[in-house]
Parts: sequence; C-alpha cells; structure tokens
Amino acid sequence: MPSLDSSRMRLGKINLRSNWNAFWCWWREGLLACLPIGVRRWLADSARRLVVMVTDDACVLVREEAGQDQELERLERATLDWHTIAVRCKAEKPRQLTLRLPASQALVRTLSLPLAAEKNLRQVAGFEMDRLTPFPAGQVYYDVILLARQPEQRRLQVELAALPRAGVDPLLVQMQQQGLQADVLDVTGGRPGLNLLPLEQRARGGLRAKHWRAAVVTVSLLLIVAAMLLPIWQQRSLLLDAIDQLTRVQRTAQQSLTLRDQLDRAMEASQILMQKKQTLPARIDLLRELTLILPDDTWLERLQIRGDTIQLVGQSSKASSLVAIIEASPLFSGVGFLSPVTTDPRTGKERFMLGARIGKEH
Repeated sequence: MPSLDSSRMRLGKINLRSNWNAFWCWWREGLLACLPIGVRRWLADSARRLVVMVTDDACVLVREEAGQDQELERLERATLDWHTIAVRCKAEKPRQLTLRLPASQALVRTLSLPLAAEKNLRQVAGFEMDRLTPFPAGQVYYDVILLARQPEQRRLQVELAALPRAGVDPLLVQMQQQGLQADVLDVTGGRPGLNLLPLEQRARGGLRAKHWRAAVVTVSLLLIVAAMLLPIWQQRSLLLDAIDQLTRVQRTAQQSLTLRDQLDRAMEASQILMQKKQTLPARIDLLRELTLILPDDTWLERLQIRGDTIQLVGQSSKASSLVAIIEASPLFSGVGFLSPVTTDPRTGKERFMLGARIGKEH
C-alpha cells in the first residue's frame, strides 16, 4: 500500500505540472492576443496532414486536421496531373505528407517472433522476407507493427505489411519530380503508426519546421522589444550585470567539472575495455572451438562476433541439438535461437540462427 508521503509527492508533482501547463497556456494566449490576426494564425499550432490516396481509377488529395478529413482534389488516374497535386500540397503547407495505396495491393501477415527480436523487427522481417512473401526484401516496401507481447512464451505477435516496389516507385518518382517528398507510405485501413518507407527515404523535417523556427525568432524579438520598453529595465540593470558575472563564473566552474567527469569516464571505459579484451578468448580460438564441436552435418553460412556476443547462421540435419552442444563448450554460454528453425527446400536441411555469449557466466 502506498505511503502517505509518496502519495503527497505524486500529488505535488501533478499539481506542479498542472500549474505549469496553466501558466504556459495563459502566457501563450496573452502573447498571441497582442499580435495581428494573420500572425496569430501563422503561429498557431497545427496538426495538418495531407494524404495522397491512390485508387485503381482516381487520385484523391485529402486534408486530415483535428480529427476531420476533407477532400481537396480528385483526379482521374487516366488523366492524372501531378503538377496540380503538387501546387495544392505546397499551398496547404502540411506538417506531414502521406502516400496511401489500396489495401488490396498489400501483403499482410500475422507472425510470431522471439521476444529478443523486438528491437530489430524490421531487420528480422527483412531477413525472412523471401520466406514470408513471394518477394525478396529488396523488392518490397514493408513495415512491422507490434501487436502483443507474450512474456511467458517469450514470443511476440506482430503484423507484417508489404507493398511491391514495382507499384510504388513510379508514384514516388512522379512526386519527387514535382518537388514532393512523402513522409509516410501506408495502405487504406492500415494500423496506426504504419509506415512502409525505409528510414533513409523518409522526409527529414516537415514544412512546418521552418515556420516554427521563424516563429521562435519572431517571439524572441517581440520579447526583447517589450523588455527594452519597460521602465523597470533601468533599475534592474545593475542586478542583471551582477547575475551575468556570477553566471559566467559558474559556467566556467561547471565546464571544469564536466571535463573532469568526462576524463574519469573515459579512463574507466578504457580500463573496462582492456579488461574485457584480456578476459575474452581470441577469435581464432572461437573458430577452432566451433570447428571441433559442430557436427559434420552442420555448416555455417554466416558468423558474426560483436563484443562478447556471437551469432551463427547456417544449416544442420538436426538444428535443435546445437544449443546443448554449444552450451557445453567452456567458451560459450546463454545459447539460444534468434529466429524459428525452418527447412531449406533446396538442401532439406534445417536452417537456424543462433546467438550466444562468449565466456561462461560467473
């Protein structure tokens, strides 16, 4: 049962947060009220998004704002003019631009993955794409949405959605030719947060970012002008000078302390790295050990050593026996599968991906 003191502390934090939010809203509204209506609208926060919805026979431009959808433009696919779409998009100045395709063009599958794959869902899906879909990872745009965690079974329930690049790339190229860069690629009825674009292809920063930078500069200038006009400015000048000098002294002292802390952390990290390097076996010893303990009907396609972990990808007649074999070695511990074991139809062998820690736990 929570103590009275802890309840009071939580209540104090809530009240402080509420008071701060109330002060912020009051200060912001008062400042905006002093500005012309046009500038006030320009500075007002907006969650405006534009969606280019492509169907089999039409291309529809929709504005999504404050939970409301408004159709702005509808063009036939046969006579589609991307210049018209581009002009309307640039006039709207959206925070986000989405390209949305019909759900019928997407491949959607519900998968069960190991709990350890949660931090690398896209990478795991890309590695298994040719098994899960008729396409390799390089021929689709895809994303993975987490549906549920199952800690008892150490499994994840996820949904994989994929679109063939052959149907998407021409649309993206036509948009880019008109100066449009999509932030999001999704499908009609897709789950919230779905974005099939790779991270490197997503637009960096929306059109609203430039407006906010200009807004910050404008508000700062207004505050400076107001402060200069205040009569109390003259009376506070001496105090402000003293505070400024004290701040410089404190900043110098803080920089010295920061540098010392950084040096201490660097030396500590260096010592830890040296200790790890001395305690971990050499890579040639790891390779020799794996060569000795792995059965003759097992071969590796990939071996990755990173720090104190090792990852094995390969094929075996009986992959389930490898965990016990490797775990019995004095050089490895914490052996486990990183993905489900599958059967390679070409060789008839079981395809596996294993991970382990180097060295025994003490």
